[in-house]
Amino acid sequence: MIRLLGLLFVFSTLGACAQSTEGSKGTATESTPVNLDVNQVSELLKNDKEVVLIDVRTPEEYQQGHLEGSELLNFYDPKFKEEVAKLDKSKEYVIYCRSGGRSGSAVAQMQKMGFENVHNMKGGILAWNRANLPTQN
Repeated sequence: MIRLLGLLFVFSTLGACAQSTEGSKGTATESTPVNLDVNQVSELLKNDKEVVLIDVRTPEEYQQGHLEGSELLNFYDPKFKEEVAKLDKSKEYVIYCRSGGRSGSAVAQMQKMGFENVHNMKGGILAWNRANLPTQN
């Protein structure tokens, strides 16, 4: 019985943590990354021309194809944090990479630096391409 109660406690704690990663309307909350799927990103970009799109892949990856209007900030560049610090913290950002790993780390770093309205594109450009959404070279 004690084991069962312990398991219930663990699962209820995990469930509460999972629910807290997104606000009720999918908006960013302070220090909480919001993961958007590619269709959500596509709609956001269509409806809000002020959103800043940042590609955190390498220059070589960027040249193979990127989202229109995206800025390149190579996550592996030693000056990455320095370049991010120059960005306007009051703007809304969507960060993407190849598959979502680097962009998730970049979002976490940006939040630690005081960015509150920053999103990670789940699945990265691979998911974008699977959805047959447009890219440019």
